[in-house]
Amino acid sequence: MLRSLIANDLTGWRIALAIEPSPMAGEVAHMAAGVLAGRDSDIRINDAVLGIAENGFQSIERVFAGGAQLNLYLEEDMLVAPDATQLAAWYFANHKADWLCLNLIGGGCASAGLMSNPDYPDMLHLGRTFNSLGFAVRREEWDRHMRAAWRKEAEPVVKFDGALTGGWDWAVSSMLMSSPNLRTVQPVLARATHTGRRGGQHCTADFHDEAFAELPMFAGSPSAMTYRLVPQELLPSVVRRHARLWLEMTWAWKALAQR
Repeated sequence: MLRSLIANDLTGWRIALAIEPSPMAGEVAHMAAGVLAGRDSDIRINDAVLGIAENGFQSIERVFAGGAQLNLYLEEDMLVAPDATQLAAWYFANHKADWLCLNLIGGGCASAGLMSNPDYPDMLHLGRTFNSLGFAVRREEWDRHMRAAWRKEAEPVVKFDGALTGGWDWAVSSMLMSSPNLRTVQPVLARATHTGRRGGQHCTADFHDEAFAELPMFAGSPSAMTYRLVPQELLPSVVRRHARLWLEMTWAWKALAQR
């Protein structure tokens, strides 16, 4: 993940790492420091094992308490596109009142039906889904919306394979689905992908292969990239239909949660 991140323009960015304690923690911190040598970074080993939800929560709290206005949240089992920070900066500069966050992948969690169309690398759209695999959030939306939702225990919801799932990301998703005036900004072509094929706590190898093995991700030149936010009704048909399906799924999830 860090090697893909440093291919981005990191001017003005501080890379804050929170490593869980383990017999390997010191080696992980040393490796990270080597990858990030010469860059503004803050590498810490937690005093106690926090778990994925609490470690992420405390990490975001720490960077905003330190004066950050925007946080690009990433986890270690991801790769990011070379324009991820550029896209996050665009989001910050163009932010509108109804934008909760920027997602690096279009579509919701726990689905093999994520949106990523390489024919439209510059295109963005607004959605009602949240994806935990990379997102940028401003301090204001964190304080007003996401912080409280993150800490709530989400009711288990039905995944596409019929199993139940939950967690902080579903709690944020539920908050978003219940907030008619909030949207997420999503790229039509993904700016992140998942690499944790084996040994994952919430992702089996079979699901990883189905969801991510052939998922396209932007790999072009950031300097040649500009972004355009396109209303759903003006999206190309193949994109609009995919976006519409995700909107219909949010209605179905919301109806299920209210039963």
